[in-house]
Amino acid sequence: MNSTTGVSNEAYRIDLSRGCKSGEQVFSLKKMPFGAIFICLFFFCAVFFPLCFPAGDAHTAEDEDHQSMGKNVIDLVNRARLKGTRCGNKYFKPTRPVAWNSVLARASHKHSRDMAGKEHMGHTGSDDSGPGDRIALLGYKWMAYGENVCEGYATPEEAVKAWLKSREHCENIMNPGFREAGAAYAKGTERIYWTLVLATPEFSSRLRP
Repeated sequence: MNSTTGVSNEAYRIDLSRGCKSGEQVFSLKKMPFGAIFICLFFFCAVFFPLCFPAGDAHTAEDEDHQSMGKNVIDLVNRARLKGTRCGNKYFKPTRPVAWNSVLARASHKHSRDMAGKEHMGHTGSDDSGPGDRIALLGYKWMAYGENVCEGYATPEEAVKAWLKSREHCENIMNPGFREAGAAYAKGTERIYWTLVLATPEFSSRLRP
């Protein structure tokens, strides 16, 4: 493996219980004159509306490309799962395909962009998050998950081929316990970064559309 390419994986089988709470700041308009309220609203809309509602078509083509490439990765993963393959010295018999999951795809894209932004491949995000943290933060209730990442490969075919040549990554791909998956890439200034997340949702969330 040369310096321009690399692969890394991570898998966990431990369920986590997570919670969060948020605080609110209340701003009262009751004591403000109507004119002052109007001026405040005008400037608020002028400044923040473009930030909250960016142009709808600005990233449409890019988003479609990420989704298309991510689905190509999952198609290749499913080919391997349906065929059966050897991961190192262990043979994995054919198993059921994983279903595309948009939440896992979003988590994959977010992590790929994070890696591309800092030009560093790994499973720990800039915010110190791990794979399980990232999918849970997006609302995915998992019972098990696995994550493969790699850098320097130009196509889905090259990325999946590299993962299948590595025992640990191959075992993630062939794990019969995984039910859903998502994948994405992001371009750094010098390299392309890929992320594949496979997971099994909690029983209560398996019937989600």
